[in-house]
Amino acid sequence: MDSIYESLTELEKTGLTLRDFFNSHDSRSLKSAYVRLNPSAAVNLTDRAWLEAEYDFNALFVGPGKLLAAPFASVYLEEDALVMGKATLEIREFMAALGLSVNQESNIPDDHISCVLELTTLLLANTRQTSQYRSTLTQYINNYLTKWVP
Repeated sequence: MDSIYESLTELEKTGLTLRDFFNSHDSRSLKSAYVRLNPSAAVNLTDRAWLEAEYDFNALFVGPGKLLAAPFASVYLEEDALVMGKATLEIREFMAALGLSVNQESNIPDDHISCVLELTTLLLANTRQTSQYRSTLTQYINNYLTKWVP
C-alpha cells in the first residue's frame, strides 16, 4: 500500500512544505523548505542573503524579543495575546478527538502554525479518500482556521 505522502496532491505537498518552513530551526532547514517552495532561490540567493533571510525569519516568528508575526493561534485569539491559552487547549482537544496529538518532544505548542498546516493537510488528504472527514474539515476551517489564518 502506498504511503499517504505518495498520494498527496500538489496543494497538500505544499502544505507540508509550508509546515517545514515554519518549523525551521536553523538556516539549513529554512533554506531547504524555501527552495522547495521556490526552486530558483537555490541559485539566486547568496550566502549573505540567506543569513539575512534567517535573521528576518527569526525576527518574525522565533525571537528573541517581541515577535513581529507570532506563529501561534492563541496570540491572535486570546484577549491577553498569550501563548498556550484557551485556543491552544481547544485545538489540542480537537486533535485528541481525532486520535491525534503534537509530538511533545518538539516543545511546540499545539496551535503553532506548523501544526495547524500539518493538521489541515491531513484532513484534506483524508477527506479526498473518505467523505466522513468532510464535516470534520468544515468544522475545523469554520470554527478555528479562518479565525486567525489569513
